[in-house]
Amino acid sequence: MPAVKILIVEDESLVAMDMSDTLIGLGYDVLPTAQNYDEAISTLSEKSPDLVLMDINLGHGKTGIDLAQVIRTRYDLPFVFLTSHSDKATVAMAAATQPNGYLVKPYSSEDLFTSIEVALANFAKKKTAAEQPETIQTIDDSLFVKTDTHFVKVNIKDILWLESDHNYLYIMTDKTKHIVRSSFKDFLVNLPPLYFMQIHKSFVVNLQKIDSFSGTEVLINKASIPLSRNFKDELFDRIKRVQ
Repeated sequence: MPAVKILIVEDESLVAMDMSDTLIGLGYDVLPTAQNYDEAISTLSEKSPDLVLMDINLGHGKTGIDLAQVIRTRYDLPFVFLTSHSDKATVAMAAATQPNGYLVKPYSSEDLFTSIEVALANFAKKKTAAEQPETIQTIDDSLFVKTDTHFVKVNIKDILWLESDHNYLYIMTDKTKHIVRSSFKDFLVNLPPLYFMQIHKSFVVNLQKIDSFSGTEVLINKASIPLSRNFKDELFDRIKRVQ
């Protein structure tokens, strides 16, 4: 079995070198260290690591929190935070990205090994779960969403947006709101990607239903939906604008 490929994202060279030596000694395949957000994105696209170890503080510019949001939404990879910060605010921001592990510096090689292996095992277990939620059936351009003992028809074209709340999704339409137990990844396989796009960690919108937008929000049916900076450029690229 090939060694697990690990990407280290750390802006302090000496710390990164020591971590790399430790990981190699533990039998892992360590990719060249990324010292900032941009280098990490480049490596993620080109090298396809199996797991990412990253500091929250990456010096100037975007942080490990920003990178975590991208990994969670664009790449199907487990990641572990390594940081010297354990205050409530930092932990809360990190937890919001749903990391597969969180290690506070300094840590031992045993702690590092355990965190990596647990993260990989839990991620693999999640991957083997059924791709299609049992609460959803599809026919052509409609979804049948289970409510109690019945499946209720929802026309895909009538969906305004999806809102994630932990393990549940709210399907918002003009007339009603449906709740299903699903993730964005599982649910979006039922929707045409040409018209639906994630614009925030908690929101996917129907591009055809957008009434107006700015650099920070999207308005649909008089409701304000936050637009994350990680998705702003993609949204602007996909919508025809006249300035």
